[in-house]
This record gives sequence, C-alpha cells and structure tokens, in this order.
Amino acid sequence: MWGMINILATSVAFIWGAPWKQGEALRVFRGVQRALLGIALGIVLLLTAFPDALLTRLAIYEAALLPSSPTSELAYRSWDYPIQNFLDAFSYDRWPYGYGIGTCGLGAQYVTRIFKVKPPGPGVESGFGALVVEMGIGGLVLWFVMSVAITASAWKVVKKLKGSPLFPLGFVIFWYAFVLLFPATLGGIQAYEDFLLNAYLWLLLGILFRLPSLSLSAQFSANGPAVEPRRHWIR
Repeated sequence: MWGMINILATSVAFIWGAPWKQGEALRVFRGVQRALLGIALGIVLLLTAFPDALLTRLAIYEAALLPSSPTSELAYRSWDYPIQNFLDAFSYDRWPYGYGIGTCGLGAQYVTRIFKVKPPGPGVESGFGALVVEMGIGGLVLWFVMSVAITASAWKVVKKLKGSPLFPLGFVIFWYAFVLLFPATLGGIQAYEDFLLNAYLWLLLGILFRLPSLSLSAQFSANGPAVEPRRHWIR
C-alpha cells in the first residue's frame, strides 16, 4: 500500500514541479509512463514464471485490502487500530507527565533480558500513544510542534526548487520526512527509533535546506555573470 502511495505522490509531484514552459513536464510524464509500463511488464513476467506464488498473494491482498471483502482489514489496520492504541495511552495514570523516555522503546526487551530486570508495565503500539506514555501529553504536543515546523520549512524549500533539476530530490526528502514523522509514527514509534531511518532523516534534511543555494549556484555557473567585471576590480 505504501509503495503505491509513494508512486502516486512522487509521480504527481514530479509532473507538477517540472518546468512546463520548457516542455519538461511532458518528458516527466513520459518517464512515469515508462516506469508504469516496466512494472506491468514485471508483473506479467512474474505471472508467467511463478503463477501460483503471484496468484496466492493477490488472493491475500484481495481478501485483506479490498473494502468490499468481508475479511477486509484496510480500515481497521490503517485507522481504527492505531487510533484505539493512541486512546489506550490515556488509560494509564501518569499520562499527563509520562513514565520516562524508553518505556515503550525497542531496547526495553534487551535490557529486560540481559540485566534480568522487571519489564516496564505500560505500553501501546501507536507511536503517538507511546509519546504520551513516555513523556506525557506535553511531549506529544512538542512532537507535533517539531514535526509541523520541519515539514512546513521543508515544503517552503520544495516550492523554491519548483522548475529546477533539484526539485525531484527536494520533494522526495520532504515526502520522506512527512511519512516518517506523521503516518509512520501513528502506526508505531519503531520507525522513528530505527537508527538508520532516524539518521537519514536528519542528514537528508540538512541536504534539503542546502539545495536552494546549490540550485542558484548552478544557474549562475550556467548563465555566467550578468555584468562583465572591470579590470580594476581584479587588480
């Protein structure tokens, strides 16, 4: 599901951000068409080579994801279950100020097993609920303030890059930050706690905020200085 959402979001964004006056939007659209054609060809080859494996998975997807299916889990897993887990965080007594950082962390299982200590009692699967359990309602509010500030600043940079060759890179970094900080965290805090995903988040944000100056430098190098410098300036 996330793969299809990412393909749709990036395809629409690349077409929107392409320089239309130079005819680049048509080239991007054709590139998207070729990518979709490649995916369709891959599915056909997979169906030809391994029909049983593909059809079995398609049957599972149809039963679990289609809203018309009586066993569909799409609405429950994407919204009902995370929201219920988030609300469960307020059933603990210390939800106003929390139980401490790491209570719902992935490392708690290793600390419990290695040091033979009692596991922390409270815990929820929702990432936003985990923030409430660990740091209280104030921690959740600060998380939203941080996340909104990051994504809003990143989107401003993306709009500045519209029409430049660096726009696709800028949008993908923005989209990565948005998905990690909001929908992925709604499902669980594990994605943000993953040290690879977390390190790439801050590294890529630093690259994103540097892109506008790189774009201007590239344009200046391509077009040259607007006025020929005088010799006495050089002396």
